[in-house]
Amino acid sequence: MAEICGALGKQTPIARDGVGMYLCRKGRSIYHKDNVGGQVHILREGWAFRFTVLPNGRRQIMEFLLPGDPVLLPLLFLPRLPYTVHALTEAMLCTFALKDFGRQEVSSEATRRIEVTCTAGLVRSEARLAEINQRNSQERTAWLLLSLYKELKERGFAEGNVVHFPLSLAHVADALGITVTHASRTLGALRREGLISLSRERLTVHREQDLANVALLPEAS
Repeated sequence: MAEICGALGKQTPIARDGVGMYLCRKGRSIYHKDNVGGQVHILREGWAFRFTVLPNGRRQIMEFLLPGDPVLLPLLFLPRLPYTVHALTEAMLCTFALKDFGRQEVSSEATRRIEVTCTAGLVRSEARLAEINQRNSQERTAWLLLSLYKELKERGFAEGNVVHFPLSLAHVADALGITVTHASRTLGALRREGLISLSRERLTVHREQDLANVALLPEAS
């Protein structure tokens, strides 16, 4: 979360010696699976996603990362991570060097925030898996759209009922465990029903409660 960046920056010398702003181009890798990591980040601008490649060669997207999200925070506790992180759009990262972090005395409050954030990320991943497994392809697609839409609105990135939505059909398919053809069909069905519009990387939610009903989320707010 963004406050972690602020907490570390204010309470440790990392702000002077170990923190920098790093611009990652669209489609570039921020971290490769099983590499020994040297940095952790806070995503300040843009989108990213973490994924793994299954034995059959298919990509499984585990999570989309939005502005304010921590990136690779578990590297503070683990030497390697079992997934890759790519920049979905051009991404601006607030970067902390692990070697500098390890040499500094971090406040108990900053440590608590880091631990809470790591735990919350694990809980979200488990909840997301359960949500997806209990839905058909149309319900999964509606759930993904509504989840991202509501998260962006809560963070102040919406203009009315419109949010930036840079996902391709392949991203949607790989996040939901469906084919690109299924993703295209389900998005088309939601459009034809007048629930959403998708154009030029912008998602418009016209009937939020009806979209929530399709997603098996009775309460839209």
